[in-house]
Amino acid sequence: MIKMEKIPDGKQWAEEIAQYLSRGMKTNFYGSAEEFLSELEHISKTEFDGGCYLFHEKEKQIDLYFFLEKDAMPAELPETEKPLILEQVAVAKNPPALEEWEAVGFERYLQRKRLFLSAKKTETEQRETSFAKAEEAEEIIGMMEEAFEPYTSVLPDLETLKQDLAENRVIAFREGENLLGFLRFGREKKVSVLWQIVVSPEGRGKGIGNALVRDWISLEREEVAKFQLWVREDNPPALKLYETLGFLPDGRIAPVMLKK
Repeated sequence: MIKMEKIPDGKQWAEEIAQYLSRGMKTNFYGSAEEFLSELEHISKTEFDGGCYLFHEKEKQIDLYFFLEKDAMPAELPETEKPLILEQVAVAKNPPALEEWEAVGFERYLQRKRLFLSAKKTETEQRETSFAKAEEAEEIIGMMEEAFEPYTSVLPDLETLKQDLAENRVIAFREGENLLGFLRFGREKKVSVLWQIVVSPEGRGKGIGNALVRDWISLEREEVAKFQLWVREDNPPALKLYETLGFLPDGRIAPVMLKK
């Protein structure tokens, strides 16, 4: 039985990760080991012939990162109390071999694709933008938790959201004092990124999602080079909304697999 081992030395571990990356191994680990040092108590590893697994334990799941030699297949996985989540970002023309992971017990869970819109191709539109209020923070967190799946949705904590609210990074749609929808966005250099958009059940079918995205574009179009977002491929209403507004796939996909 394969066992998960705790990491005793963070510096040595970071050097090992750097060596794996320098060898050109197949991986879904795209950051740097230093980013994970503060989480080291929640990270375990398993080394095997042809590769290594990293396990990052979170509240509801364990995220799996792998390093495999080019011709190596995924090895047997240890039993875990929480679901294992495996996410890979890839180019649509060369998708990852999901069958290899199904052979060790994973199931296909969902798949996202990335869309973009050039700011130069957006129309000038004067819109009155309404922003979410600080006192709505907990309500917004609750709406996010109800709207998004529990494992791979990277939701902000309350303090992060409050900072976004203070910096007018959360656009709101209301009827009177009733918050029916919101859109949270951020910046990555000259790219404006849509992080979350939620429309409450009672607000659906009223064009609120369309209005929020247009507010976002109108607000940011003079400051950025392009707009970007990830959308689930099994969400036809969202796909149609973004297509109508001119968003196009940029070739990136992110299949997610789950092992219960």
